[in-house]
Amino acid sequence: MTTQYLRAYEFTIIPETGDGIVIKDLKIIFDITKSLISIPNIAKIQLYNPSEKTQSFLQKKFTKIQLKAGYKNSTGLIFKGEIRNVFQSRLGVDRILTIYSGDGEKDWQNAMLNKTYTKNISIKTIVQDLFETFENTGLGDISGVPDVKDKLMGQTLSGSSKDILDKYADEYNFEWSIQDGIIVVSTNDDLLKRNEAVLISSTTGMIGAPTVTEIGADVTTLLNPRLLPNFGFKIESVNANFQIGNLFFRDIKKTSAEGLYKIQEVNFRGDSREGEWVSSIKGRTVNAL
Repeated sequence: MTTQYLRAYEFTIIPETGDGIVIKDLKIIFDITKSLISIPNIAKIQLYNPSEKTQSFLQKKFTKIQLKAGYKNSTGLIFKGEIRNVFQSRLGVDRILTIYSGDGEKDWQNAMLNKTYTKNISIKTIVQDLFETFENTGLGDISGVPDVKDKLMGQTLSGSSKDILDKYADEYNFEWSIQDGIIVVSTNDDLLKRNEAVLISSTTGMIGAPTVTEIGADVTTLLNPRLLPNFGFKIESVNANFQIGNLFFRDIKKTSAEGLYKIQEVNFRGDSREGEWVSSIKGRTVNAL
């Protein structure tokens, strides 16, 4: 296991043309939420005392940024996205640049489909046509899209690609999201790389006790960039809290949080100098087999 001390990060600004900027030494504070819902993952990143050159790079909407974080000699990508807004402020002698960013923001806002289907075709074909309208977004694992015939015949699909995708996801029971610039599709019980589930216990950085919920378990641990939506984690814990409303007439079988879970949401919070450096995750129980 990688030693979990000596905080490290790498913040990269990627302009449309020319070389980017990589920042490793300035104070940075971040709050990033990534989930399986289809709206963009979001990040709030505060950069302390950036140079004028850095500020000028960050003034343009949709400029790409990415943040790696972890520990000395071991960092991983925790966010990649496009700038929504940037604000400047002061705190004492410090100048602070606050950056708000969305993952796949430009395509999510602008992608449109207008296509007529003359015969019955598979859902997978329609969904792939929709994904092709996300011109600046890559295509990852879409095995969660069912390969069944749709009811369309001689009809036109026209409108926002994200809205049409949401409709099909709801009707055919799959989840789609953009994760670090890549579209991913899964079903509720699918795990990406099941055999690489992250072990969470008191010896691997777990903070406090996990909380058993109606769908699974929530837990906070020292920051770990491997804890990402669609991936799995396994809790080893003796004690757990419970967060289940209206217990009457419920058959709650779990007495601890031990088990295998799919990450539904992760929140990365960190301050490169002091304070938090954590991952808080919400998990859904999955079959361990």
